[in-house]
Amino acid sequence: MADTTVTSLRFKNDQYNKVKELAAFNGVSVTTYMRQAVIERMEDEEDYRDAQANLKASAGETVSRAEIMKRLGMQP
Repeated sequence: MADTTVTSLRFKNDQYNKVKELAAFNGVSVTTYMRQAVIERMEDEEDYRDAQANLKASAGETVSRAEIMKRLGMQP
């Protein structure tokens, strides 16, 4: 892993204990759980920015789910 960066986070004990419990519940380490959470948040933010850009580019015009399925030759 030559292209990695190590960082640290500070949590209040009760917050860390919640993270630790969630990591254990999901069967992963605390580090893995936090990394996944951050990456998911980044992906959500990127999706949101893309959606905003698409909406702006469409001048607010939308297409129904049924219309999209029709255009793709799918059954609703």
